[in-house]
Amino acid sequence: MPSVVHALLKAKRRGVDVAVIVDEKNNLKESRSKAPQQALNLLVNAGIPTRTVQVYSIHHDKYIVVDGKHVETGSFNYSNAAAQRNSENVLALWNHPELASKYLAHWRDRWDRGTPYQSTY
Repeated sequence: MPSVVHALLKAKRRGVDVAVIVDEKNNLKESRSKAPQQALNLLVNAGIPTRTVQVYSIHHDKYIVVDGKHVETGSFNYSNAAAQRNSENVLALWNHPELASKYLAHWRDRWDRGTPYQSTY
């Protein structure tokens, strides 16, 4: 299980409000691996609302909004490769509710354009 999936599942069990949006093409349509589908199944089966987006060439957003006031953003793909091998950047901005509200508005727009992921098992 990818570490990001493990972290999201743990957060959900702690009572954190977790929801996920992923690019449909790269995770389902063009992936040569079943790992993305398995990860999405784990999220959905744990009760984490998950949507896929296909209205863009690539849904390439990578950010987290915490408590409506903190934002983490950057090039970092939440993957082991990003953490261990790639040159990546990430910026954590604490106590910026105005910025967080803009990121949340962007997120809600993408959520509304997405399709609920249905577990395959």
